[in-house]
Amino acid sequence: MHMPLQREPTASPRVRLIMIVCLIPLVLLTVGGLFLLWPDAAQQELPGGGPTTNSAEGVANAEARVIAVDASNCESSGEADPMLAVDCMTFTAEVEGQEGNLYVTPDAIKSGITVGDTLKVLDFTDSPDRAAIGSDYVFIDYDRNVPILGLAIFYGLIVLLVAGFRGLRALAGLGFAGVVLIVFMLPAILDSKPPILVAMVAASAIMLIALYLAHGVSTRTTTALFGTVLGIIITGVLGFWMTSWANLGVAYTEDAFLLADTADVSMADLIVCAILVTGLGVLNDVTITQASAVWELATVAPDLKAGQLFARAMRIGRDHIASTVYTITFAYVGSALLTLIIVSAYDQSFFETLTRGEMSVEVVSILVCSIGLVIAIPVTTGLGVLVVRSGLRPGPARDSRGGAAVGDDQADEGVATVKRESASSRAATTRPTSGVLENTAVSARNGVPMTTEADHTDQPLTRRELRRRD
Repeated sequence: MHMPLQREPTASPRVRLIMIVCLIPLVLLTVGGLFLLWPDAAQQELPGGGPTTNSAEGVANAEARVIAVDASNCESSGEADPMLAVDCMTFTAEVEGQEGNLYVTPDAIKSGITVGDTLKVLDFTDSPDRAAIGSDYVFIDYDRNVPILGLAIFYGLIVLLVAGFRGLRALAGLGFAGVVLIVFMLPAILDSKPPILVAMVAASAIMLIALYLAHGVSTRTTTALFGTVLGIIITGVLGFWMTSWANLGVAYTEDAFLLADTADVSMADLIVCAILVTGLGVLNDVTITQASAVWELATVAPDLKAGQLFARAMRIGRDHIASTVYTITFAYVGSALLTLIIVSAYDQSFFETLTRGEMSVEVVSILVCSIGLVIAIPVTTGLGVLVVRSGLRPGPARDSRGGAAVGDDQADEGVATVKRESASSRAATTRPTSGVLENTAVSARNGVPMTTEADHTDQPLTRRELRRRD
């Protein structure tokens, strides 16, 4: 039997018009915000790499290759492993064809620097402080460009292999988000633009392009967009309130101290900005999932009432809330694992540690993003139900025997039910004699359609019987 194709429900023309009317102000505000908050050209060069000269006179950032490691002076130190005697080791590096001695920190030596390693260094060869430093080059970090780029390429290939063209569109949206962050948001903050407004405009621009690019232009995607916008607003308001109430606008890390000295930026506003960017990714995930859940449920069960559709979609939403909440928590715990180990080693109060310094910022970020996520799920679900129900026709009426009519989306179950009911109906309404059977057999051989007394009854055929005959 031919299986009818299931068609995804669409919103009514009136609802689509309302969504467009609501979307236009968001687009206009985003474009206007980009225009008003766009950074100066000089600031735009900094995040992309910008100048390589260090703030100290004659000092420059450079890329060096280790060409020699000498541990001969460590033989008299008495250490079985020369790597443990870090003070006695000497290193020679090459920068653009120029050789020089390299100073390496003890922790970097213990990590195992070998000949051929590529490092990030400070070049003091042209600095007046060269003699005081005692080295031509000073180790900063390993050069990880090649391994990270290779991992990124592998990630892209896996996404394309599994998700196909939609995965390609998602990667394009991710690339656009990176451009917005690097070209607009970071330079605008360094240009002393209000960080919270900059983050809101950047988040809106990313959502408008990335969502439609990855998931297509549809009422489903627009529903997820509205849910994400509401979640971002809630996250921003809560983040601003908590940052002020908990007095989080203090520089706790070395990077924060450096930024406070070099840029006229409020640390409290930067924390709210970071919370908004963090919440954007989480909210985008849950809202598009919930919108898809509503549409899929409405596709396979179009006769569900609005309340039933919302209840079933929220079952999925509750599972998503549970999984996403501890996913966020574990992500932050993983990033702060070293701090937690130090706390355990010094037998400090775990609760007091969570409320101090940088850890308190992480805890507030977790809680604020989780609250925005939890609120966004029922809001997106409810909005999706209203939109999808506006385009659904009323379900088919019940048949004459009191059973629920079977829709096209329940074709498999309907076929089995029709076969069972048709067989029992023929057995109950007709008991053919031998003569009838003989006439039936003759008619079948002569190509005449076989009939029974049930076929000549005045009872009207049900919708399922008509579909079966067709």
